[in-house]
Amino acid sequence: MPIDIEFAIEILGTAAFAISGALAASRKNMDIFGFCVMALMPAVGGGTLRDLILDRTPVFWVASPWYVGVAILAALAVYFRHFKPGGRAQLLVWADALGLALFAAIGTEISMGQGAGPLVAIMLGVTTGVAGGMIRDVICNEIPLVFTGEIYATAAFAASVAFVALTLIGMPRDFALGFAVVSGFSVRAAAIVWNLSLPAFRGEDN
Repeated sequence: MPIDIEFAIEILGTAAFAISGALAASRKNMDIFGFCVMALMPAVGGGTLRDLILDRTPVFWVASPWYVGVAILAALAVYFRHFKPGGRAQLLVWADALGLALFAAIGTEISMGQGAGPLVAIMLGVTTGVAGGMIRDVICNEIPLVFTGEIYATAAFAASVAFVALTLIGMPRDFALGFAVVSGFSVRAAAIVWNLSLPAFRGEDN
């Protein structure tokens, strides 16, 4: 039986982002309900916004509740797992990076499939990748990564542009999706490993 790569990427991205949300909840010492809520925010937030903009109803997690189930299972797994000191922070960063790349790529593919042009598809791909994490960070009373100078939205942009470019030159969808995910994750991973960031604006008063 052939694997539906779109469904597989969405499930994997949901799990990765849900883990990042649950780990953020653990850093704030939330209860099990808080873990589930925080897992759901990044797991479905970006895709929900994308679907609403595209008028794609019902939104993906309503049409297929599997996504909610995966997010809750990920939250419970994190809640009941013991982590070594510092382990949560490292896992959060890498789970978030994986979810970002996966969701940016699949968000772009879904947008093009709904008839969006290349520019709009890229914008919605980036939105799919970053919006859920922004919601997670705001709920945790933290500045969203996308606004801190981190190479974050840039990684989502790289994934989205890669998918659109390969699609426009006629590459197979599955190859384009895989290359887009690798591109986005590689950019984010490089930023994490080498502590790369975008230059911040410094006005005359700074």
